[in-house]
Amino acid sequence: MKSIHQIVLDEYFEPAAGRGVRVTLAFILPLIWGMVTHNMAPAVWISITAQILSNITIQGSYPLKLLILGGAVVACAVCGALGTLAGHHWLIAAFLMGALAFLGGFVRQSGNYGPGITVGVLLLYLLALDHPGNSALAGEMFVWILIGGILALLFTLLAWAFVPFSPFRRSIALTWKALADWLDAFEEVYEDVSSDKNPVTTLDEKELLLRNELNSSMELLSRKQALAHARQNRYSFRLVELRRMASEAGNSVSSLQAFDESARRYAGFPEELFHNMTTNLAQAARRIALSIITHRAEDIYAASLSIKKSKQSIALWQKETERQSLSALLSPMTESLDKLISVFEEAQTLIEKAIPSEGNMTFFLRNLLTGATIPQQVPWVRFEFNFRSFTFRFALRLALGMGIGVAAYKFFHIPHGYWIAMTVMIVQQPEFGATLKKAFRRMEGTVLGVITGTLIFIFHFPLPVNIAIVVVCSFLMTWYILRNYAVAAFFITIMVIALFHLIEPVTWLLGGIRLINTLAGCGLALLGGFAFWPLWEKYRFPALIQEAINANREYLGKVKNALEKGEKRSFNDFIKVRREAEMTNNNAFLSLRRMEQEPGREQHNLQQFYIITGHSVRITRLLNALNQQISMQQNPIPSPWVGGYSVYIDNLLKKTEYLFEDNILSKAQKTSVKNEIHETENIYSSPNYPKRADASTDTIATLLNKIAGEAIGMNNTTEEISSDAKKQRQED
Repeated sequence: MKSIHQIVLDEYFEPAAGRGVRVTLAFILPLIWGMVTHNMAPAVWISITAQILSNITIQGSYPLKLLILGGAVVACAVCGALGTLAGHHWLIAAFLMGALAFLGGFVRQSGNYGPGITVGVLLLYLLALDHPGNSALAGEMFVWILIGGILALLFTLLAWAFVPFSPFRRSIALTWKALADWLDAFEEVYEDVSSDKNPVTTLDEKELLLRNELNSSMELLSRKQALAHARQNRYSFRLVELRRMASEAGNSVSSLQAFDESARRYAGFPEELFHNMTTNLAQAARRIALSIITHRAEDIYAASLSIKKSKQSIALWQKETERQSLSALLSPMTESLDKLISVFEEAQTLIEKAIPSEGNMTFFLRNLLTGATIPQQVPWVRFEFNFRSFTFRFALRLALGMGIGVAAYKFFHIPHGYWIAMTVMIVQQPEFGATLKKAFRRMEGTVLGVITGTLIFIFHFPLPVNIAIVVVCSFLMTWYILRNYAVAAFFITIMVIALFHLIEPVTWLLGGIRLINTLAGCGLALLGGFAFWPLWEKYRFPALIQEAINANREYLGKVKNALEKGEKRSFNDFIKVRREAEMTNNNAFLSLRRMEQEPGREQHNLQQFYIITGHSVRITRLLNALNQQISMQQNPIPSPWVGGYSVYIDNLLKKTEYLFEDNILSKAQKTSVKNEIHETENIYSSPNYPKRADASTDTIATLLNKIAGEAIGMNNTTEEISSDAKKQRQED
């Protein structure tokens, strides 16, 4: 159970309560107006539309938000009118449902706003099917939904007006929060990450989550956009700089983890002090994240105190390593810690510059006027009409499932049968595992909601009590929708029953109908996910891990060139290749997480795939450590001996990549790659150790040896998979 303090802190990073209040107000005010004026029919449509569209998450500047939400309002109004016109004809209704769902499948995958818009448009079409009529009624439906959309637009814009930079600030703060979570994970009992039993550890997962947050933030506010906006307001550029610092701090933590894996084996390693140090660093990162969002002087001061405390804990740890005669062995870790704390101090200084010196109101007005001018790219929907496309297959499944649901509902005149197609729309996910999970959560919440709601409304409460129940359920539904879908479905069901109770007395029959229709919709969604053109992750993973291996090879090449030539390089020189390597590792890891949720027979080689991904993640981490070594060298000396190590490692990675490419390349390409590997495989079978011996050279050689070990482990596991596949083919 979270404390009140933790709930308040979480609200800064994910403002669910604020969204819940906005959505509930947009939902309940039209209902109150309808009761007072005895216009419940239009009030219900205005209310439902306002609730749906107020709940859409759109990140970006004002013009972009207005464009996307305005388009959603028009689309909802048009589809509501179409539903009214098509409601008399089951075949036309089903055909239009399939066409709209097919297009919605592409919109749903187009960004964070996609699911909300898709659900809103398709849901209003479904609800309108239950109220068929002529063109006059369709026109009224269009107007009612349009009014609801405008109401949602006004509520949302009113909320945005007070926080013009909030989406951008929050995206940057979340990168620092992810960094803090990664540092917190160092407290866990050390695991032998080279063991096949632990191919991907908690630390690895936290590292990948940081990269995911960095990528999301870059998509929202790029450096190019911030530079273009800097003349009007330098605040956007400062935010981008804070993100760069989070990335640089992540590089230091990655380097620290790479050295920590072997350092803990030294006798006398001060593990307790190390845990205390990483805990303090995590607290400092978390307070920096909070300062970025709030800009409150007390939060900034608390962050500065945490940084000072972290410096003291680092000094204590270094003093203990000296007492244990480990200073020389642990010097790379010391360098990483010094770099990390310097980045924290740099971030703290930049945040302090952002404190409004001209007064809070002037600061607010300046941000309000300039927050709308940040250049943003319109996230156009990409329609990939290719059967090999993952999105195209999902759109087909969604169209078929919802089309069948509507056909059954209209043809057999099923009471409230639109719930079948609505359940398909909500439960059907691009991946089968996610569909299965959502179906069970939907069923769990609906069953409990039906029982609870029907028991509650057997008693005839006064109108104010009924309205209060709707308000509470609307708020809690919005609060839990992204946290726990089963709980959200529970409150959605009670809210629906409460709304029906406003019109007519509720009996067990209504709850039973909703339960049966929901179960039918879940079954149809599961059938669609399993039988209608699924694309299992075991077929997607080889291409994803191949991209990760290739990205590591590019990263290795960049590092090799800098070391061989003795060139002075900064952190920024490696950002592009490092980001690509970390991003592709994250994509491969997420693919395996999805594979875990698929049927057992589709999880072939899952453990080996995890082992290979773990090797790839650790290779990137070790390259990050080399990256930091290069960046910290004041007078770099050419190291031609690095070429031998690099070619040897690259050859191992190339062989692994080839084994995964086996089903992708043409025969001519396979022959070319085989020849290339054969020509180089014996040149550097045993790389020569450098003649010059100093601390920096020893560190670099140690890191390269570790990378070679990871590459060998990856290659051996891949060859094992390939050998098993050949045996299976021979047996077949």
